[in-house]
Amino acid sequence: MSEEIYRKLQQHFDSFPLGFPPTESGVEIRLLKRLFSPQEAEIALFLKCGHFGSYTNFMSLNEIHSYVKDLGYSLKELKKYLDNMVKKGAIMGAIVNGIKSYANALLILGIYELQVNKLSKGFLEDFEQYLQEGWGPANRDIDIPQMRMIPVGIEVDYSNEILSYDNIKKLFQESEGPFLITNCVCRQTQDLLGDPCRMTDRREVCMAFGDLAKMYIEQGWGREISKQEAVGYLRQNEEEGLIFRPGNTQKMDFVCSCCYCCCGTIANLKRLPNPADFTTSNYYAVINEDLCIGCGICEDRCQMEAISLENDISSVNLKRCIGCGNCVISCPSEAINLHRKQQQNVPPLTVEELHQKIIEERKKLKNK
Repeated sequence: MSEEIYRKLQQHFDSFPLGFPPTESGVEIRLLKRLFSPQEAEIALFLKCGHFGSYTNFMSLNEIHSYVKDLGYSLKELKKYLDNMVKKGAIMGAIVNGIKSYANALLILGIYELQVNKLSKGFLEDFEQYLQEGWGPANRDIDIPQMRMIPVGIEVDYSNEILSYDNIKKLFQESEGPFLITNCVCRQTQDLLGDPCRMTDRREVCMAFGDLAKMYIEQGWGREISKQEAVGYLRQNEEEGLIFRPGNTQKMDFVCSCCYCCCGTIANLKRLPNPADFTTSNYYAVINEDLCIGCGICEDRCQMEAISLENDISSVNLKRCIGCGNCVISCPSEAINLHRKQQQNVPPLTVEELHQKIIEERKKLKNK
């Protein structure tokens, strides 16, 4: 009976915006078993897919009980199961309008990120195998990413070049509290695998805002900080050459600070001959040869190896430049600027709109 429950849960997850398909090896069932007991899996079948960064589709305890009452659980028993799933990072839980509420999560962004501070090698082995065999092939052709690239430069005046939804300073000014800093689950993964980050010794580098921050604070998965402290952490991240990646929406719910040695997306981009064609960045770097002093700092800072020195003058390989801005803020002679690409990526307003676009894209791919 339990195997059937997990198969039903896999099929339920497969109906979410991003696919969760079966595999020949059955690794998806092993992964679900690590996250859900049979009783929890049975309950999760009735939960909707929530949005990472928004409380849309969260269900109250009473609402969930009305759906699962035939399972015979009292409200107290049901709450115990739900809270245990939240504690494990199998589902999301939050106080919505004063009421504790719950929702399922996507595998990414969602369950994997909720494993912060509680990863195990067994989970990572099954997770990585499933990415290779099932989740990756099912979702790789969806060209609407959940995250995007924006330029670093918390103290740089980008007002003439950078669009408002790509301006980290403006996004921070408009962000609602609370503010949270949390450990980077990607760097924790690499620590567990014995291949620690080569760009920073810090693990508290990822930040969340608003509803997402509230959820993490309620669960003790990070620390609440002030806006001023958040800006200070961003400056540290910039100094170490990390790349800013918020969600692919105009409203910022979180911002990750990524590197080629820990982030799978950045690592995969670096392996490509033309990373610029596979990133959502709206910018590229341009070097003023008259101002360049050939110091080589930009070459060392570029994670994509897009910059090289020729005759003591830096040059940019536009096929490799992802417009992160790390070269701009480190140039001592101010010889580098970011220019907008002709074709702009305009992100959806909200995560709900983003998920709807992904659903529509997935339907198109299925009908081809």
